[in-house]
Amino acid sequence: GKERRRTTSLLISSIMAGAGQPFYMPLTWPFGHLHYAFTAPKDEKVEKPTASPDLNLIGHLTSVVAASRSFLMALLCIYVLTDDYPAFGTAKEWNMEWMMPIIYRNLIGTWMICGFWDWFLYFGPLKEKLHKYKLNEKYPSMNQMARDAFVTTTASVFGALIEIGMCHLWATGAVPFQRNMMDTPISNLLWAITITHWRVPHFWAIHRGMHPWFDKGDKRLVPDIGRFLYRHVHSLHHKSYNPTAFSGTNMHPVEATMYYSAAFICVPFGCHPAIFLGCIIDCAVGAWLGHDGFQWPGSGDYFHQLHHAHFECNYGAMHFPIDKLLGTFAPGKASISNSMLEDTGHETAVHEGKQD
Repeated sequence: GKERRRTTSLLISSIMAGAGQPFYMPLTWPFGHLHYAFTAPKDEKVEKPTASPDLNLIGHLTSVVAASRSFLMALLCIYVLTDDYPAFGTAKEWNMEWMMPIIYRNLIGTWMICGFWDWFLYFGPLKEKLHKYKLNEKYPSMNQMARDAFVTTTASVFGALIEIGMCHLWATGAVPFQRNMMDTPISNLLWAITITHWRVPHFWAIHRGMHPWFDKGDKRLVPDIGRFLYRHVHSLHHKSYNPTAFSGTNMHPVEATMYYSAAFICVPFGCHPAIFLGCIIDCAVGAWLGHDGFQWPGSGDYFHQLHHAHFECNYGAMHFPIDKLLGTFAPGKASISNSMLEDTGHETAVHEGKQD
């Protein structure tokens, strides 16, 4: 009866995290999301989203599951999709025969994930039913979606180039690495399940660095490099103020290279290539699904959605409460102070709430 339904509801809510999804769902994407989307009652009430400055235990567990998904995808790329991963020898010589498959793999993966997910959420048979889960009730323009798809496609090429470069360095012996993961299984497991946690500070650093460092009127001894980078590099990403999956890595080549360079964090430790590749995959898939613009059964990250809408808040992610410590965290629109909305040199049309 009612008591049983209430108990079930409390149980479900206790294991929900992130965009409202159960903690284990990252590992089952997209099947779990699709199942819920098709079976959820049409009259289901949707709670107003809010952001938290940090993750609770369930949130951290969700991140571990998502990182595990990225690691498993890396193992698939290394041991299933290829007979001889280039880092193990064939990459000693620069040759298109081993380089192009990496690029093709990235492009196909980008369109399989972003293309399918954007189609399902924005054009699929459940479009009207899913509308109430959208973080921004408006839909992005076709111009934005086309631009984001093109730029994200190019960003995936730059991700491939980083992997290609490392494969060559590993194969030539210029950089030591572990060939057999079972030599140190525990450390490899720890590296794998914490990928998202150890790459997030890197994301905050490069992201905050590409926003203005000072207000326009401030006296300063150094040039505002952040303002320059925003105007010429990062502003492209912010044109997607109402993001979709293809917006996740809608990045200028400079930003895309910096973003995927998080994978280099593990290189000095001589890790197996699966850790390096798992980080690149985690950067990509995490950004794509986190930008999809929908609460559960979507995967949208409301914390970061607020950054796209208001710019001067929530630069990092909830894995580390850097924004909370530095006073740039905002849990919702009403909490954003006037200082966060002041003109700081952002002069693209989207800052007036317009779309292309």
